[in-house]
Amino acid sequence: MSKRKILDVEVNDYIDFYDVLDGKTPDGVVEAMKYYQEHYKGRDIYFDIQSYGYDGGKELKLRERRPETDKEFEKRTQAEKKERAVKREAKAVKEARERAEYERLKKKFGELS
Repeated sequence: MSKRKILDVEVNDYIDFYDVLDGKTPDGVVEAMKYYQEHYKGRDIYFDIQSYGYDGGKELKLRERRPETDKEFEKRTQAEKKERAVKREAKAVKEARERAEYERLKKKFGELS
């Protein structure tokens, strides 16, 4: 039986890196962060700084670690089940081809002996 996974997903809220940190004192940053602390209380969120472009641009992303939802779990397990079925079928086809080739070669070279 499959177990639920912990997903690491981006929270859809856009956070402007400069609004949170630029020109603020440490107390100002703490004050700005209180919003996130209250708004996402009880959730496992964290900030991820991502670089982009060649000029060293930075973007602050809000990410969350959370268990799969029922829908995500069902979708993943169905996809894994399909993948296993495809692999079993491919293995059976490969073995059948190899068996046919073996029989063909056995017949061809068995006549020579």
